[in-house]
Amino acid sequence: MDATYKQFVVPGGLTYTGKATSPKAYSGLNRVKIAWLRGADPSVIKAKVYWNNYADSVGVDIPPTGDTISVMITNLLEKNYTFVIRTYDGKGNSSIPVEVVGGSYGEKYQAQLLTRPVNSTFINAKGKLTINWGGADVSNGAFASEVKYTDVLGNVKYQIFPVEMKTSEILDLKPNTNYQFRTIFKPDSLSIDNFYTGYTDGGLFSFDKKDWSIIDFSTQHPGGDNAVTNFIDGTDATRWHTCAGCSSYPHFATIDMGAERTITQFGVWRTTFETGGDDRGPDKFQFFTSTDKVTWVNQGTFNFNRLINGEQRYLTPNNPRARYFKFVGIQGPQSYMVMGEISTYGL
Repeated sequence: MDATYKQFVVPGGLTYTGKATSPKAYSGLNRVKIAWLRGADPSVIKAKVYWNNYADSVGVDIPPTGDTISVMITNLLEKNYTFVIRTYDGKGNSSIPVEVVGGSYGEKYQAQLLTRPVNSTFINAKGKLTINWGGADVSNGAFASEVKYTDVLGNVKYQIFPVEMKTSEILDLKPNTNYQFRTIFKPDSLSIDNFYTGYTDGGLFSFDKKDWSIIDFSTQHPGGDNAVTNFIDGTDATRWHTCAGCSSYPHFATIDMGAERTITQFGVWRTTFETGGDDRGPDKFQFFTSTDKVTWVNQGTFNFNRLINGEQRYLTPNNPRARYFKFVGIQGPQSYMVMGEISTYGL
């Protein structure tokens, strides 16, 4: 009556070694790290990890000490894998198989990564750089931005800022230099490798208007809503209104930026203080720069579209060094002038 199963009976029984405990697969760049806890079976001296349906494998010697066993599997294609772990004793007895699932990442993942943008960069009179970040690609694993720059001693430095930070500061940037930035990704919480986008240049700095002051101007209409200081308050929703009925072109405002800078561009807005925007700005203006408030350099005459909202940017032809600049409206539809905001950019 034992005939149906007698052929399957092993005399003395089968001996199984202690199996791999709590295995994990740690993803990486065309590689996966497999790790598990050392079991209580002292007879285990080696292990073998299989993948691709046992077509590929790697052996692992089990050291006499240590709490964790691990092996790195390299040169993997970019895909998910099922890994099978078996442990062995000195007599060749094996454990029951233990499976763990993991994957490797490569060019396909790298190609879809997006650099976190910089919305704006401000530099103040003391050289403090403030970077305002845009949204990060957290769905693909973005967790930090790296900023590369040269410090005041001439050393190349790197700073890491987590994506939770909307604003970052660099306090020791070498004057008249720029920075580069890139985004760092971790494809999953168990990844052993970080992935990086390429470096992007920091672009133009906007000079912080908190350091600015109006040191001279032509006229302003009575009332705080019309003050010339509204021309540099950081928003086009306020206005500088020159004196209506008691002024005529040219109208000007002279600004001290608080520190000498290289100006490569400047931007001008009409005001949106009035619903829909105010078209009483100039049609033409001039832009002057100075390092000492004595000698002024004419940077050119420019056309201004007073019929549209938003910033209008203008390149300075010679990228002048200046601490002071003067905006001069020279022609417009009324005798007075209404303006929104002005900014300067450069290094």
